[in-house]
Amino acid sequence: MTQTIITLTVGYALVAVLVALVVLQARFHWLIKGGLTLALAALLFLTYQGVGKLRGLPSDTNPPERFRLYWAQIEEPDKLTGDPGAIFLWLGELDADYYPVGQPRAHRLPYSDELAALVLEAQAKVAKGEDIAGEVSEDEAEEDPAETLAEEAMEEAEQGNSSRIGTRVLSFDFGNLRFDTTPAPVTPEKDN
Repeated sequence: MTQTIITLTVGYALVAVLVALVVLQARFHWLIKGGLTLALAALLFLTYQGVGKLRGLPSDTNPPERFRLYWAQIEEPDKLTGDPGAIFLWLGELDADYYPVGQPRAHRLPYSDELAALVLEAQAKVAKGEDIAGEVSEDEAEEDPAETLAEEAMEEAEQGNSSRIGTRVLSFDFGNLRFDTTPAPVTPEKDN
């Protein structure tokens, strides 16, 4: 992520140089030239600060199909403030042979009592020092996905689902999620 920030900063700096060249060669009033220069400098600073704040935010995408659970945090819904709650998982993706793939990542899942109970049980095992893996199995194809989507939309409307602007609505079926001890990676057989 730091490389992304540096790349964006360098990109904006190049834009700043190009704008400076245009401003110096153009026959605008000096107040307009100064204003453009200050606006670009402010944009550089604000972009750097804004991207820096995004670095630690969890992903709102579904977790990987197979992963290792490092830790979890459960935030229960708050009826007083209307916060729907969330479950945060710190996960490392595993390939088909249970080898780690890439870097660990934080994921945010919508809160439910059933998912919270499942995650608490797995988190207790992690706290005892066990390596816990999770797996999300695929659903069998449903007969009419359009009908299912319509039913889900009606249920959300009846429940008064209040998703806020800027919040991605995640449809994660935790019923297919299971946690177990992480199996040893599969190693290839040696030839003599």
